Amino acid sequence: MKLHHVKRMVCAIGLLTAGLVGVPAFAHEDRTPTGSWEGIAQSTTIPLSPLTTLLTFGADGNLVESRRLYLPQSPLGPVLATSGHGEWRRSKNDKFEATTVLLYQGASDHPTSPGVVIGREKVRYQFQLIRGGEQLQGTILVEIHDAAGNIVFSGPGTIEATRIRPQSLP
Repeated sequence: MKLHHVKRMVCAIGLLTAGLVGVPAFAHEDRTPTGSWEGIAQSTTIPLSPLTTLLTFGADGNLVESRRLYLPQSPLGPVLATSGHGEWRRSKNDKFEATTVLLYQGASDHPTSPGVVIGREKVRYQFQLIRGGEQLQGTILVEIHDAAGNIVFSGPGTIEATRIRPQSLP
């Protein structure tokens, strides 16, 4: 009786292992944005240069965004920006929502507040995954607040990004 039980356990473990062998390492990513992305954010209301951004979506719902530090043109003047921190979640119809917040400091060439935290930016995203989960496409709403919390700019834009995948050395 014991030998029969052991054979069934070995068989069950074998079937389980065989079933996992064919699962790709990134199978979950065609359904969620988990992972890292390189993209372009573009204002749709004012003529600004496109902003290259790096986004990392954690499986736990956390989101980190990085972009160039020095922004010579902003509603607050020339600023230095921190990384953005926030969260993401699934919304309706296979779409996702996210929000990030970053801080602005007057750059060294700022006319009145060099080196001083002078505001913050909140970016709200609504996006979907396309092309088998390899690309992200959606809209954003940017709000820039001064140090007192007053909105000094609010405007829509677009976001498009591509997953960053491991690549072998040549």
